Amino acid sequence: MRITSLKLFVFALAAAALVLSTAPRASADTIETFSQTTNTITYTATLDVSATSATLTLNGPASGFFVNQVGMNLGNGVTTQSGSASLGTWTFQNGHNSVNCSGTGVWVCAVSTTSQVGNNLTLTWNFTGTPGTGPYSLQFAICSTSTACGPGSRNFITNFSQTGTPATGVVPEPGTLGLLGTGLVGIAGLLRRRFLS
Repeated sequence: MRITSLKLFVFALAAAALVLSTAPRASADTIETFSQTTNTITYTATLDVSATSATLTLNGPASGFFVNQVGMNLGNGVTTQSGSASLGTWTFQNGHNSVNCSGTGVWVCAVSTTSQVGNNLTLTWNFTGTPGTGPYSLQFAICSTSTACGPGSRNFITNFSQTGTPATGVVPEPGTLGLLGTGLVGIAGLLRRRFLS
């Protein structure tokens, strides 16, 4: 009876270890934070790129921070399918570059169809294709009023233009589970030897 119970226990541990060690690995996103200071005012943008989408969050002053067009280069082969925004109404599309947000270029763009404040704005592009591993380029015009503006306009403050290599987010859970599984197998083996001797 004791040997049978031990065998069942060892079998259960081995099965649990197998399931844990073969669990699918989570894919980590690549995350990059861009920062630029103009006239003592700091603007930041946090970019989170996964296999099928890219989310950008913009931060700046609580007032007087407006953007109406955002462009990013995520690498060749990415085609914008749709998008969403936390504030306002935006059109999501591809472009030749951050200034010419049209055509079939490698840049992904978001163009505001309403006057839009930029602080705490989150834009998400859904795309097909495979984004590059970086560096990623980001560019948009910062305005002092909600009126659409750009270089040469009196409302234009600065052009946010940054390129940075993203860091890969660490997702340790699958590896930890695998180590746990192999540990359980080892414990089961030790218990089996002890009971048999």
